[in-house]
Amino acid sequence: MLRQKTTQNGSLDRSYRLNKARRLAVALGLAFVASHSSIMLKATTIASFENPNVLQDWAVVNDSVMGGVSQSAFEQTSDGNLLFTGKLSLANNGGFVSIRNRARQLNLGDATGIELRVRGDGRTYFLDLRSSRQQMAGSFRTSFTTLENKWKAVFIPLNQFVAQSFGRSLRSAKLDPSTITSIGFTLSDKKPGPFRLEVEYVKSVEEESRNESTKEPSLSPAIDLGEQPLRLIELAIAKGVPLFNQGSPVACAAIYEVACTGLMAMHGTPAPAVETLRRALNEINSISSDTQKAWILRDALDETVAMLRQ
Repeated sequence: MLRQKTTQNGSLDRSYRLNKARRLAVALGLAFVASHSSIMLKATTIASFENPNVLQDWAVVNDSVMGGVSQSAFEQTSDGNLLFTGKLSLANNGGFVSIRNRARQLNLGDATGIELRVRGDGRTYFLDLRSSRQQMAGSFRTSFTTLENKWKAVFIPLNQFVAQSFGRSLRSAKLDPSTITSIGFTLSDKKPGPFRLEVEYVKSVEEESRNESTKEPSLSPAIDLGEQPLRLIELAIAKGVPLFNQGSPVACAAIYEVACTGLMAMHGTPAPAVETLRRALNEINSISSDTQKAWILRDALDETVAMLRQ
């Protein structure tokens, strides 16, 4: 992750301070990061659409199988993405459209989550995972929201997926990642009308132990979190850069966000640096691109380092 130059925004309220509850939450969050300093995340693409032949393995399944009249179709965009469109109807007791790929071995036994990048229409969709051990009509699913005509990266831990069959939850069933053979998307929000969902990729995310010869900064339990802003920044960058370079800006941005929030609570962080960090945290709230979020937060961290070393 190379350096980038960003512009300065206006000044911020210097009196900003975190309350005791938030300080405690930040401290616990940083302690968690420190205790996992030997773990990194690995993202592996399990679905992308640059090759148009890939779409031959995908198919739609709509409420027409139960008498409904909803319509859907899919195609490859000029950018090499999957575009799923159509019209949802509640007529004839219908109300769902879906798309899925043909069952195949995905080798997700070590996965802990799923990451996807989508551009939607503001509606809420389901991500479906189908298991070789589950009946054909069911899937493990969880919902995700979209932004209207804006790209959004979504990360979903596997423990958030719940088994369902014909719309009925089967919470006693547990998902075994090694049995996942198919992924798909479903819309069933009971809102009739046109829909549009564009998908750039779907990735599996797994934890990976770092090579013992690879050293990274860490926080000793004996170190006062309130007095170690430089150490925290070093740790955040050491963990965030590999994630970004491996194609997971959403995880990188999450680490940087925790670090920026923690720095604002530390006694050793100068007031001008607190302003810079708060500005960055406010700025990312209006941005959907996780790549942009990561760069904005990284710039704030680098500016803070420069202030600390003055």
